[in-house]
Amino acid sequence: MKNIDITGIGIGPFNLGLAALLSHHPEIKSIFLERKPEFRWHEGLLLQGTTLQVPFFADLVTMANPCHPLGYINYLHQHDRLHQFYYYDSFLIPRREYDHYCRWASKQLPDCQFGENVNNVEYDSTLDKFLIESESASGKKQKYISQNLAIGIGTKPRIPQWLEACRHPLVKHAAEFAQIQEQLNQCKQVTIIGSGQSAAECVLALFNALTPEQVDAGASIRWVTRSAGFHPMEYSKLGQECFTPAYMQYFQSLPRAKRRDIAAGQGLIYKGISFSTIGDIYDLLYERSVGGQKSGLSLYSSCEVEAIKELEPGKLSITCLHTQLEQRCQLETDAIVAATGYVHDWPEWFENMKGSVLATDEQNDCIVQEDFTALRCDQGQGRIFIQNAEIFQQGVGSPDLGIGATRNAVIINQLLKRDAYRIPKKSSFQHYGLPE
Repeated sequence: MKNIDITGIGIGPFNLGLAALLSHHPEIKSIFLERKPEFRWHEGLLLQGTTLQVPFFADLVTMANPCHPLGYINYLHQHDRLHQFYYYDSFLIPRREYDHYCRWASKQLPDCQFGENVNNVEYDSTLDKFLIESESASGKKQKYISQNLAIGIGTKPRIPQWLEACRHPLVKHAAEFAQIQEQLNQCKQVTIIGSGQSAAECVLALFNALTPEQVDAGASIRWVTRSAGFHPMEYSKLGQECFTPAYMQYFQSLPRAKRRDIAAGQGLIYKGISFSTIGDIYDLLYERSVGGQKSGLSLYSSCEVEAIKELEPGKLSITCLHTQLEQRCQLETDAIVAATGYVHDWPEWFENMKGSVLATDEQNDCIVQEDFTALRCDQGQGRIFIQNAEIFQQGVGSPDLGIGATRNAVIINQLLKRDAYRIPKKSSFQHYGLPE
């Protein structure tokens, strides 16, 4: 059994960034466990031409330590791509390269253990430590004793009831889009459901591949959303300041009930579509409709999917409710891509700690504090750091890559009990509280 200062559970970008920064602090014994065999980031949406929605400064370490060797600029240097990137002339890097960069970093961090699934975590009050049990793909079991935890489990696809009930091989969540993209390209009618960035990228990928010959033969793409339209996400310079530590600090100072109300109304800040993707789709629509030709893409808003059923082998029917007209319709299609978003994937052992180790609110959610620790209801001293809580806990910046390094700096300062990293005192031009 191994004694550890902090155990990271799940290796996504946030815990990977924590591991990278901790590599410069050997006095802290750490280990990070991930069930996947290697680092992969949204592999089902690593599509040609897609980019991050944040500048490359939002790498694993730069916002906390710009000189760290595992920064993105050094990654480019080590791969002989620095000059090419110079002329690439874009802050928004290819999503596939970000995935490759993270994998490159993970291979230089021996504390990152892949292919090891954590199946149980318990708190031992006698030791005042956490007992962690894991198992590798080969069946080898490991046990760890850890003073602290860093929960970086991340999210899983949100599966509505109508999607869960359908077992058709070409009815998938957008998280699996890349795996079935070639099959979708051969379908006569494909329906994309959703109005966010993932939906738009799936539409654009299919629309780009759709040939005039296919359209003449009756092939088409249908894009359906329950939203009132296909709107852009917030991308103005001042609007983006809600993804700063300054806004996060202000947001966490508000009462929890008020935070829930505010978060519920901030969807378009982060759930919309990038201007560039909207522009690419619109331009294709315009070009392909010259002379009254069918473009091959139709868009429908305010249409909420209620049910899906298989009519015959290879043919599907979608029941939609138009929320403004209050009328229903039936749509036939050969395949469906549901870009219905993601939800947090809290494991059973985490839920089991609620009430005995973790304090909860009136809705049985754990309570994430300003220092990113989950409030404990017992007398235990070990900290449970939450890397990406529900947005109402920390604000819209919680899942944003640009906040990850700063959050990890706050975590490490607590572990070291000193300010090893400088936390910005001012990160926005706006003042979010009362005027002074």
